[in-house]
Amino acid sequence: MQRKSLFFAALAALGLSFGVASPSLASDMHDQFAEAAAETLYSGDWTKKSFKSSGTWEIYAEGGKTFVKLSSDFRTRNAPDLKIFLSPLPASETNGRNATNGSILVSPLSSNSGEQVYEIPEGVDLASFKSILIHCQQFSKLWSAADLAVTSNS
Repeated sequence: MQRKSLFFAALAALGLSFGVASPSLASDMHDQFAEAAAETLYSGDWTKKSFKSSGTWEIYAEGGKTFVKLSSDFRTRNAPDLKIFLSPLPASETNGRNATNGSILVSPLSSNSGEQVYEIPEGVDLASFKSILIHCQQFSKLWSAADLAVTSNS
């Protein structure tokens, strides 16, 4: 009986109860746990190649999968065949002609603005890549690029 009391006291100390909880409290707790579970591996800003892309990007791991996330303020010029690639070349060495050489397609871009999340294909070794690209494959035009800079966890 004393163990149950200690258990419920510990829950109360954490602000938890078996009573009715507000939906916003439950949502806030879910968001906090989700953020804690995700690990940012790389992040950065876009460098203009042919066209400017604004906003930030990050590559993060969560639940055994890896994702690319474009920020809510992401914007770039529209085109018919924009795709996100991971390239083995540094951003400074990429251009429209070599953007897809040895690169891995992450996903076609679903929109030219706003927050977006794309799963990186399973089995991709990120250590083999040096940059992330936004590339119009149909016209071999490299929009923007960024080096994969390791994010410090300090």
